Amino acid sequence: MAGLRGRLARAALGVVLAAEDASQAALVTAVGLLGRHRVAVLPFLGHGTPDRVHVRARVLLGAAGLPAPGERTPSRPATGARPVAAHTHSGTATVSTGEQRSAWRVLRASLGRFLTVELPGAPVTIRTPAGETRLRADREGYVDAVVEATGLGPGWQEVTLAAAWRSHRAEAATRVLVVAPDARIAVISDVDDTVIETGLTRGLEFLRLTLLTEVAERTPLPGAAELYTALTHRPDGPPDPVFYLSTSPWNLHDLLTDFVTLRGFPAGPMLLTDWGPGHGAFLRVPAERHKLTLIRQVLADHPGLGVVLIGDTGQVDPEIYATVADEAPDRVRAIYIRRTGGLPPRRSAEVSELAARVTAAGVPMLAVDDSIQIAEHAARIGLLEESAVSAVRTACRG
Repeated sequence: MAGLRGRLARAALGVVLAAEDASQAALVTAVGLLGRHRVAVLPFLGHGTPDRVHVRARVLLGAAGLPAPGERTPSRPATGARPVAAHTHSGTATVSTGEQRSAWRVLRASLGRFLTVELPGAPVTIRTPAGETRLRADREGYVDAVVEATGLGPGWQEVTLAAAWRSHRAEAATRVLVVAPDARIAVISDVDDTVIETGLTRGLEFLRLTLLTEVAERTPLPGAAELYTALTHRPDGPPDPVFYLSTSPWNLHDLLTDFVTLRGFPAGPMLLTDWGPGHGAFLRVPAERHKLTLIRQVLADHPGLGVVLIGDTGQVDPEIYATVADEAPDRVRAIYIRRTGGLPPRRSAEVSELAARVTAAGVPMLAVDDSIQIAEHAARIGLLEESAVSAVRTACRG
């Protein structure tokens, strides 16, 4: 029976994919007939080694595309600025015209991230100092390639992507983080409700925060930026790398990278996922498979690199990270799991039991309430300097 259900599910997914491909082809044709021939390459932050790098992007049609990561920095809210209260009359809240325009502007920009026309199968050329790599975007316009990178030194570097459609071409530079061979550790961190509150596990809250809230108004978890900076600090060289994992869609890449920049987090590749049918799923790849695949990829790409894993109890981060610790106990320096608000007692007990088991097996795993607890433990085991703990405390309590 299970086998039959699996075959039926695969058949249904095949039908959905075929329908999506047909509708996408029709949309591209319609947009072309309307005279919107502009091709845009939307690059995502990449990463790799001095030998090879992962390059990711998306090819779009008929839109200016979103700014490349690092192309702009959102304006920071004025120090001490407070939200403007809604005007009230007889106890009924009203919203000013300016506030309405602002909300509409935010909504339009947010929807624009999702209302795009992708170019499936578009020819793409990736240029690095080692030469050119030619390939095609996938059925949803995504580019995900590993290319030779000989000639790129450690740190943030640029490679070029060029795409074509009919007689129209576009080119964009994308930044890639080349991890130094002598890097000490990598911080691998969940994003959703670990770095920024996204409400990903709470549908309506996720929509409100994603569609109606300016990135400058989003707040990080207290002390997180100072903690990540301390964990990656190297007094004798460039910072160690940070990899940000999320099951949020690639459409939010610019928003999340802007947030990281604005709030003072160390820059790092933002590894997201595609929402929609494909890869054996109707909506998206399950969080466990998505994150495990990426963490294993980082470990394989950098065999001498230890990792610190940071997540929360909102999804299955504890189970994912415990699996990594079981598979590579010599590579995982510590695991930190933030307890989310409203955590049921049963779930809290499960996480505590899991943390005790992993710790007993030789990998420190802690369930924590704030960044201070992480910093204090990390200092005790030599992951950061004791002096950095006070900066995290100040940020949390200030």
